[in-house]
Amino acid sequence: MALVGVVGSSAQAPVRANTAWLSYGHDGQLTNYVRSPMLNATTAPHIHLLWATKLDGSIVASPLYAPARLVTGARVDLVFVETEAGSIYALLARSGAIVWQRNFGSLSTDCGTWGFTSTGAIDLRRGLIYAISADGELHALALETGDEAPGWPFAVSAARNQYEYVWGGLRIVGGRLYVGVAAYCDEPDPANLFAEGRLLSISLDDPANVKTFDPVPGYGNGGGVWSWGGVSVEPDGSALYTGVGNSYVLDPTCACYVDTAGYGERMLKLTPDFLVIDSDRPPDVPNTGDDDFGSAPVLFQPPGCRPYAAANNKLGLLYIWNRDLLGHGPIMKFGLGDGIAAFVGAPSYSPDLHTLFEGHSMVFRNGQHLGEGVSAVSVDRKCHFHLGWTTQTGDGNQPAPLLVNSLVFAADGDPGGYTILNAKNGRRLWSFSTNGVATISPAIAAKDVIIAGDASGVLRAFGR
Repeated sequence: MALVGVVGSSAQAPVRANTAWLSYGHDGQLTNYVRSPMLNATTAPHIHLLWATKLDGSIVASPLYAPARLVTGARVDLVFVETEAGSIYALLARSGAIVWQRNFGSLSTDCGTWGFTSTGAIDLRRGLIYAISADGELHALALETGDEAPGWPFAVSAARNQYEYVWGGLRIVGGRLYVGVAAYCDEPDPANLFAEGRLLSISLDDPANVKTFDPVPGYGNGGGVWSWGGVSVEPDGSALYTGVGNSYVLDPTCACYVDTAGYGERMLKLTPDFLVIDSDRPPDVPNTGDDDFGSAPVLFQPPGCRPYAAANNKLGLLYIWNRDLLGHGPIMKFGLGDGIAAFVGAPSYSPDLHTLFEGHSMVFRNGQHLGEGVSAVSVDRKCHFHLGWTTQTGDGNQPAPLLVNSLVFAADGDPGGYTILNAKNGRRLWSFSTNGVATISPAIAAKDVIIAGDASGVLRAFGR
């Protein structure tokens, strides 16, 4: 661990700093957006590494941040991060020093070794962080000590953890925790049973109080909820949204396994009690071919416009819906991926700039593929969408970018590194090399510090 500096204070604070990052996407609408009095286009070129801490495995899940926790008699800000080695850590946000570590093991399958891929959820009222690793057990750990809470863990997929896995972020809504179950790599078990995709709602006061939604009725037939964000939530908590993966159902008319049985390959709108309000499978999505929505949608509403939802599909398309009329189909789509590399996730949204920022967009010049980067899709005063700038930042899988004021902080994907762009024009303001180590974990903001992890297990903090 290297201690490089401490973030100073600003004499001018025109906007309130970010105070917590409790779940994937920062808020229930998955905007990945915060305001900061210190990070802007003027200060971005002067950002530097504050500290770096080496952990025990690759970081894929998003870090989380809880301020002002009482540890050994002092109030400190804590950062929480999970690794694919099966560990969850609490670190001091100021220095990167490790406060505690808990390890739940990893699991090797035909398509890799897994620990924590799902982003946990912090419950400040109960002082707990909920997290689920490859053991299939949902843990509730004290923020200050890492101790397991009474009555936990709760078995989610422990009985079939060789085939079922939680990818998506956990989400707390109205005293319940929402958990989406999917598969590792779409492989059936020896009995030809697929993972049983489902969405769980678990009472935080009584973990035995569980409600289940099965997107594809029947057992062992897919329909995984594997979206990175888990579920997104209307600001008033009245509805949930999630993308559903492929089904595994034999259709006698074609003697083939179809991906679209039940709610397979659909975007869903549900009540918190799992009544289906609406759904959509765009006409582009075929019956076979594994063209999932690997994402819960980002929810946003520009001034004077309808409420919208936006998410990616593996076809390489960014879809945008009027979320009050989800079943009417997308009102707009943009071809930003190549339809070959998995185009999953969702864009981030700036409510100040009325703009979506999409990571993992294909970048071409003179017909030649240069790599991937960030695209800006703006909404004008007439509620029309426009594809603006695209800037290459790297290549391969890239997470949703972090938005801080008028800055876009992008993890550069397979070649590693980080880039800060001016959100208004896509110009590069700052970059940092990780010496070829991939960066596919979403970055977060902890007050005026940016926290990001890489595939070698190094967690870094950047600031002024």
